[in-house]
Amino acid sequence: MLKRRLSDFVTMLLVCGLSLFLIVYVGFGEAQRTYTQFHVEKLHAQDKILQTAMSGYLRAGLPLRQYVGFPTRADAILASDSSISTITVFDESGRTVFFRGDYEVEQLPPRAEITDDQEVSDIDLRQSDDYLHVVLPLSNKFETVGSLVISTPLATIKRELKDRFKILLIWAAILSVGFACFTALFGPRLSTSRAPWLQIAFAVAFLTMSAMVVGNLISVYSDGAQSKTKTLADSLGQRLRDIVDFNIKIHELEGIDNVFAEYRRVNSDISTIALIVNGQVTIHSDPSKIDEPWTKERGSYEYMIDLSRPEQNANQVKVAVALPTEVVSRQVLRSVKNFSALFVASAFLAGLFLHMARSLQWLQVPVTEQGKTRQASDFTDFELGLIKAIFFVAVLSEHLIYSFFPQFVAQLLSETGSVSGLVSMPFMAYYLFFALSLIPAGYYAQRIGPRRLIYAGLSLASFSLLSLGFAHDFESVVVARSAAGIGQGILFIGVQCYILAKAQPGKKTQGAAIIVFGFQGGMISGMAIGSLLVVYLGPQAMFLLAGTIATAATIYTIILVPTVSPAVSKAYNTASNPRWLGHDLWRMLRNLDFIQTILLIGIPAKAVMTGIIIFALPLLLAQQQYAQEDIGQIIMLYAIGVLAASTYASRFVDRTGRTESILFWGAFVSGIGLLLVGYSGSLSHSEYASDERLASLAMIVGVTIVGLAHGFINAPVVTHIADSKLARDIGPNTATAGYRFLERVGHVAGPIMVGQLFFLTGQSAVVIGWIGGGVAVLGLFFILACAPRDPNASHREYAHGRTS
Repeated sequence: MLKRRLSDFVTMLLVCGLSLFLIVYVGFGEAQRTYTQFHVEKLHAQDKILQTAMSGYLRAGLPLRQYVGFPTRADAILASDSSISTITVFDESGRTVFFRGDYEVEQLPPRAEITDDQEVSDIDLRQSDDYLHVVLPLSNKFETVGSLVISTPLATIKRELKDRFKILLIWAAILSVGFACFTALFGPRLSTSRAPWLQIAFAVAFLTMSAMVVGNLISVYSDGAQSKTKTLADSLGQRLRDIVDFNIKIHELEGIDNVFAEYRRVNSDISTIALIVNGQVTIHSDPSKIDEPWTKERGSYEYMIDLSRPEQNANQVKVAVALPTEVVSRQVLRSVKNFSALFVASAFLAGLFLHMARSLQWLQVPVTEQGKTRQASDFTDFELGLIKAIFFVAVLSEHLIYSFFPQFVAQLLSETGSVSGLVSMPFMAYYLFFALSLIPAGYYAQRIGPRRLIYAGLSLASFSLLSLGFAHDFESVVVARSAAGIGQGILFIGVQCYILAKAQPGKKTQGAAIIVFGFQGGMISGMAIGSLLVVYLGPQAMFLLAGTIATAATIYTIILVPTVSPAVSKAYNTASNPRWLGHDLWRMLRNLDFIQTILLIGIPAKAVMTGIIIFALPLLLAQQQYAQEDIGQIIMLYAIGVLAASTYASRFVDRTGRTESILFWGAFVSGIGLLLVGYSGSLSHSEYASDERLASLAMIVGVTIVGLAHGFINAPVVTHIADSKLARDIGPNTATAGYRFLERVGHVAGPIMVGQLFFLTGQSAVVIGWIGGGVAVLGLFFILACAPRDPNASHREYAHGRTS
């Protein structure tokens, strides 16, 4: 009993700890990215102050090197902002002209993009190993004569954030230990309770940690926004101070409103800029408020600069700058969205590893425990729990790279000057070799057993992922993905044979459900985690991480998974039978009902999954400026839709036997979803913000609908084949094995077809809309061509075995 509790404690400490520390890591990355954006914009405003002062001198035709006001003005900026280490002026040849601060920038690095946000990417930003440099041009009336650079240490930004996040690491450890103790002490009792107390406890720990991180992010973002507001106000006040000093009447000057408009254009987050004279608004970014008394806006960070000189006894002149609190709330909502995706992934992981821990306990304890005899069926159930974990982790490691891999390939082709139409080749190679490996793998499963296939497939998959981390040319990527296809195909057959050999006769459907859970759950978790981590780690590091996870799963298989006799697995392996390869496969290809189903339903569904969801969608979303994490989360909605609809569809078919109607609706509705995706592409290029929001909504709804529709196809289509007259003639095992093999044509054809359409017509979501129309038409052809069937036909047990 003590050993079991200790095992529960260690397992849940590991799972909960990884989940909570992942929240803190992602939160830190989000804070660093957004706070850096605020910081850079603040530096840009400081740079503008000095640029404005120097521009008046240069436009008078005087040489840059004779400007005498640089030390005084630069020292004032350095004194006002401790985060700035150096201010440097370069001439047009890149030689240092002036320098103030504690670090001399001898040479500027190339311009660097450090964020996806447009506000920062419009700034000339350079990054060296230890410093960020904000660069502004210095020009006279005719040409650019130099550049002004403000530099800040990267360590300053990281130090400020690390001080705030240290306490969160302590809380993550406390919550992890608390959840692990709760599981170890009360888990055995609560496992018999109807209420899901363990899941509730995990959700409480996760949500508590998320709330702490979100609260910390709000504080960080608020400080950054207020600091940015103050600096923007100082910058604008500096440009207007000479007017006040010389006691010039504001209303006699022209062009100040244009200065304000230009300032808002450069700093798009600003909601309000106003010039206030004696409490009355003289100039305002909102013309309707001119000549009105100044009132503070609600829901904004406001900073006001008093430009008046008391000794002059003149008008009281102030400049007010305001940023909406929406600047902060928008960033916080993005973080909450990311944490929600992480929660879904962590929930899958927690449930999986808790089940795995129980499996390990049952494999280790004696045959009798406290007077109760352990049944053989119990032993089998827990063996299958080990396989469930393996397949889930294998799929997760593969899908960690899917949210960014198409963009990675496209960029690699661009850098090497290769033809862009080749971007689909790594995807085609993966699915082609996946399909080609199935029959040889089934043959070897009879001779060496499925356990060896499992760790051989995992070894090859892990090697291919690790090799991507060192690949620098397109050919190496294609070879690596080909090897990954072979490895995943071998693994799939090994897992399938192991499950069929070990599952009890009355639990074949439950055994097949392991593959459904492993594929969809692993896809959801991999997409959620991979799309977040790639933002901070980069593609190469993600390839290495995915390969390391697959390697760990390989070691787990070798050490812990029991052997299955090849003779046992042989009985369940149809695809490697020479008779199936010849006579039976030929009979399938001559059967009209089988051909209609595979061509009108099965192959199109798989082509849509691989060609559009996995290959085309990341490219289109990146083209439409979606953030990397948003890309993964949108694709994740597809897998969630499939998982949610599969249960309902399977029960409906088992109850009614009406496979034709549900397959038709699955195909037709998936076409509607693809039409929505195409429609979103046409809206994304609109100049109106409302159209952009509608485009995002159409994209999200469209992808979700495609996932739900494919949930109506994946399981029922196998039941449709198993219930056919062909299946009664050659056997349901043979018929469904043939269908599974031939539908892989869709996996291979999808990326090829979409890639060539992109190459010929341009990379546009409109192509997806046309494909959606074709899929819907194929669904109509299917329902019109179907002959009536006996709804009481058998073989329903195969419905739940459909996966990918």
